[in-house]
Amino acid sequence: MNFLFHCWLARSDEGLKAGGFLGDFIKGSLEDESYPADLKRGLKLHRHVDAVSNQLPSLRASYPRFGPELRRPAPVLLDLMADHLLAKHWQTYCEGRLTDFTRSCYAAISSYEVPATAQRLFNHAQDSDLFARYENLEVITDIMVRILKRLRFHDQLDRLNTCLQSEITGFEADFEHYFTDMEVMVASWLTSNTTA
Repeated sequence: MNFLFHCWLARSDEGLKAGGFLGDFIKGSLEDESYPADLKRGLKLHRHVDAVSNQLPSLRASYPRFGPELRRPAPVLLDLMADHLLAKHWQTYCEGRLTDFTRSCYAAISSYEVPATAQRLFNHAQDSDLFARYENLEVITDIMVRILKRLRFHDQLDRLNTCLQSEITGFEADFEHYFTDMEVMVASWLTSNTTA
């Protein structure tokens, strides 16, 4: 779900960047599929980030901020919070302008075949520059609310709003730690995985 963060971590080439988005929609074995080699590498990186990040102590330390009522969806909610904090503090953590980077993401993604399951979301993201709008907490909150409703956490929407207001400083402090850990982890993976 954290498309912006995935794309930033994978920014070293177009295939990696595209995999930062498409990795949430392309499932199953990659060995028998005829994806371009650079995209296949991007999809593998996406899967690696998902698998390892959920085990990072610096990231897991942030889950309790959502409270026991939201313990189960906390990993998904934190993915979205990470996108918000990256966009909000772009100049602190990243190079260049956020909108320049998001445009480069859409261009990278559109240079590959976008699965039908992702096409509507991708069109919306590109047309509205959704990744850049993650800077607005209200945009992220709306997405979180839709996810909680889909997961049948209708009774926890007030809890979500309360926690986003009361814990934002804590989320920002946590992000500072796991942002660095994630960049180091991806750099290590890229060094060890130079080809698909």
